[in-house]
Amino acid sequence: MLSRGFTLMEVLVTLVILLFGLLGIAGLMARGQRAAFEAYQRQQALALANDMAERIRVNQSQATVYTAGAPPDTPVGTGGTTYNDLLHGSIVDCGSGSSCSAPNLAAYDLAMWEGLLQGYGERQATGDSLIGGIIGARGCIEETANTTGACPAPPATTGTYFTRTLRVSVAWQGNEDTAVPATSTCGQNSYGEGDKKRRLVSLDVMVQQQCP
Repeated sequence: MLSRGFTLMEVLVTLVILLFGLLGIAGLMARGQRAAFEAYQRQQALALANDMAERIRVNQSQATVYTAGAPPDTPVGTGGTTYNDLLHGSIVDCGSGSSCSAPNLAAYDLAMWEGLLQGYGERQATGDSLIGGIIGARGCIEETANTTGACPAPPATTGTYFTRTLRVSVAWQGNEDTAVPATSTCGQNSYGEGDKKRRLVSLDVMVQQQCP
């Protein structure tokens, strides 16, 4: 009569094979979570860049104020005083119904953008920790082109305009090393050796202004 069943060695071999399979699945899941987090960060950065682009489109006459307030060498979002100035009343709160001039609105927009980059848009229900931002967020606005040279000799006639192209960029820290972004220097040298963890999204905004 033949004996039936599995030997101890067969069981051990089966368990080893199963273990390797489970380890592979765990690694795949961890990699998927990292990729999902990277995608989430990029989506948030794009939303932040688009937020500022829309603010600039609404207040086109203050293009130079926006570029002066967030140049690539001193980006907003680094824990500066701009958002704190808004909280403490040094900047007019244009969102509260206060009467705002165009320069006031530009200062308010920059302050709000810094707050969003720092994560003030969302807090934990308990503990009040900031969770709305992305890792090491930096925001920059720079002028990449303008057509002022096409304007007639001043004073220009009414209805004569030129255009400026502003680049709105948001930089942040990724999980793994990648190629260094080349479209802007926003956040440069802030994300580890060689800037290989620096991530970047940029939007170009064209605004129209009266010739001088």
